[in-house]
Amino acid sequence: MDNKIYIICGHYGSGKSEFAVNFAKKLKQENLDVVLADIDIVNPYFRSREIRLSLESLGIDVISDTLNSVKGLDMPYLSPAIRGQINRKDRTIVLDCGGDAVGCRVLRQFSEDIKKRDYAMYMIINVFRPETSTIEDILFMKDKLESESTLKITGLINNSNFIKQTTIEDLIYADTIIKEVSKRANLPVVYVSGLKSLIKKLPEDISGTPFELELHLRSNWL
Repeated sequence: MDNKIYIICGHYGSGKSEFAVNFAKKLKQENLDVVLADIDIVNPYFRSREIRLSLESLGIDVISDTLNSVKGLDMPYLSPAIRGQINRKDRTIVLDCGGDAVGCRVLRQFSEDIKKRDYAMYMIINVFRPETSTIEDILFMKDKLESESTLKITGLINNSNFIKQTTIEDLIYADTIIKEVSKRANLPVVYVSGLKSLIKKLPEDISGTPFELELHLRSNWL
């Protein structure tokens, strides 16, 4: 059984929370006991806890602030239950981090406990965001995320997109950049994610396992 900690981090606006929600659902479909922890205390918008009730109806526990809210708060206090779940070894936990190094800094308080367990730390990359548009920018961001969290990134996720305006050419272009990042950082590209209409058109030689996304957090904004 995959009782692992999965940490989802990356640049602000790269689609971390959307991926984290979809990934938690995927793990649940594999009959794992899943908890999603929203530890983003930086950005009150597009938070995974906003669909708490929907996820809980699927059997996925959601924890975040002490109020167990479903809306964004300017200064949420993280629930002590998060540490409790990290210290459990009989559940699979997905940690949805805040953006950039500032958002990743919250992991420091949990890092020693996380290191005692099997964990994977995935960096979500959208090459169409200004701070991660080049190989050098992405590598710089990777180093900052690791420095602030005191944890090591173990894999990359190509989530490059313009939301519903994304084309297959956009993903192929992004793949050329992320392949070089993968080579320089000696890290695997774990997934390439996108809407179903795009994923089914991906060439076989693209890096990463294709991962279909459903829009849960942005659908009412588009």
